[in-house]
Amino acid sequence: MFEKILLATDFSAYAKKTLDCIAGFPGAREVILFHVAEDAVSPRGGGEIGDTFLRAEYDLLREQKRYLENLHHDLHVTTAITTASDKAGAIIAAAEERGACLIVMGARGNSIAEGILLGSVSTGVIRRSSTSVLIMRYKIVRDMKGEIYELFCPRILCRVLCPVDFSPYSDHALALAGATPQIGEILLLHVVSQSESVSETGNVVEQARLRLAAIRDDLAAKNTRTRMIVRIGNPATEIAKIADEEDASIIWMSSRGAGWFEELLIGSTAHSVVMHAQRPVMIIRQPACGGANPPFSPP
Repeated sequence: MFEKILLATDFSAYAKKTLDCIAGFPGAREVILFHVAEDAVSPRGGGEIGDTFLRAEYDLLREQKRYLENLHHDLHVTTAITTASDKAGAIIAAAEERGACLIVMGARGNSIAEGILLGSVSTGVIRRSSTSVLIMRYKIVRDMKGEIYELFCPRILCRVLCPVDFSPYSDHALALAGATPQIGEILLLHVVSQSESVSETGNVVEQARLRLAAIRDDLAAKNTRTRMIVRIGNPATEIAKIADEEDASIIWMSSRGAGWFEELLIGSTAHSVVMHAQRPVMIIRQPACGGANPPFSPP
């Protein structure tokens, strides 16, 4: 399903922590370590500066390759490096050219200010990529010695929050989650937007509960532990809030949903969640890698 993964690295501490997650990602067989270097030219026009930087970055890339291979001996790891001013575009192009099923990135990088939740390169990839994207985040705590990163990995799939709006897009994302090995628990979440009347809202909530219950029962029949949650409010706000309340290990959602324009690569709800959530976020594009949907169809 996600057998071939492109991991975009800038050698930051945030990117290095992502290696620990990818080494054990269920179903992963091949990882492409990809780095986009800054365009750099010599004042004399000979390219010496760029050559020097690239040699150093190749060495760092090889170190990360050895690290990944030591973590997971069955994982096939390759490396690639390029120079580009449009880093997001280079990452997207590399994933498409190499047939990657998933792009994995840290939420922050070397050039990102500490308080920003999502860096500009990650934002560009999320907005423009037609490949599924996993944005890694970490719990961060401080002590007297500085900053410590607490990984959501290696059990990134222990509690998966799946927002469901009953559109074909969210059905597809949920199908992938249900077919992914090693998932501990799936939390089905439907958020009902506030309607004009209390009675109308109550009817929509009840219908949502019935539809979620049918999906829950279908997953339970496949031995997947599942719970259902229905909330009223703003979908993006409630998704991030429930993820924190339930201590979800990852938010797993479609890039689009009910009411979103067909031509948009990412809808407003998914965009808001990936920008502001405090958890790793998996944005599922359609179709799945290879073009086939897994054998699961929510009622």
